[in-house]
Amino acid sequence: MSANFESSPSGSSSQAKVETTGRPALMRGIAEQSGRVAEEVQELGRVAMATAGRAAVDLRGKSKRALDATVTGAKKTAGQIDELVGSHPWTSVLIALGVGAVIGFSLRRRS
Repeated sequence: MSANFESSPSGSSSQAKVETTGRPALMRGIAEQSGRVAEEVQELGRVAMATAGRAAVDLRGKSKRALDATVTGAKKTAGQIDELVGSHPWTSVLIALGVGAVIGFSLRRRS
């Protein structure tokens, strides 16, 4: 609310006339402020969506690189195991037999 203090025509400063704005002017002011706030919120939403989109693209790229590295490592390990088993077949069979026996005995005792 605004106030306008004017001195009286007789020059007396002790008497003041208070002029207030009407309700329609106040409503227009609130409507203008609400409009500005809504525009700012929409702009912030657009900025947030753009930032989230860039973050999603970055995350997708990082996860693809991690998956590729994991697959490459697994293939390399599988190749090394095949090579080791191929060069020492009887040792591999005996190790597998021993591991199977230990697992079998441990499960048998629980039952």
